[in-house]
Amino acid sequence: MEFNNKLYELRKQKGFSQEELANRLNVSRQTVSKWEVGDSTPDMEKLVAISDLFGVSLDELVLNKAPEPEPAPAQESPAKADLYTDIKEHVLTDKNRKKAKKGVKIALIILGVILAIDAVSFVVYVALNGFPK
Repeated sequence: MEFNNKLYELRKQKGFSQEELANRLNVSRQTVSKWEVGDSTPDMEKLVAISDLFGVSLDELVLNKAPEPEPAPAQESPAKADLYTDIKEHVLTDKNRKKAKKGVKIALIILGVILAIDAVSFVVYVALNGFPK
């Protein structure tokens, strides 16, 4: 169904006259008539307003595509399940786990060195200046 016929059908379903639709869209009745007979088409702003008014997507309105059903929220999509499996197989390998453990050990050693330097600095400060009051 072409846009002009779709607009006509939607207008009739809502029970709007051309005049009522024109008033809601801030255009003239003649403009709505031209849209419905196919002499002209609305600009993008008016297309969005029409889709909002009739509660249809722009794809449904302009391209006559049927609305896509929304996936059930409780079901995990196959793509997510495949992605999780891929992550498990390729990222969480023994080699990567060993690398992660080695990285944690290095980070802990660096932290220990920083804390030791901080402790020595504090001791030197106290020895030279006395304990802060």
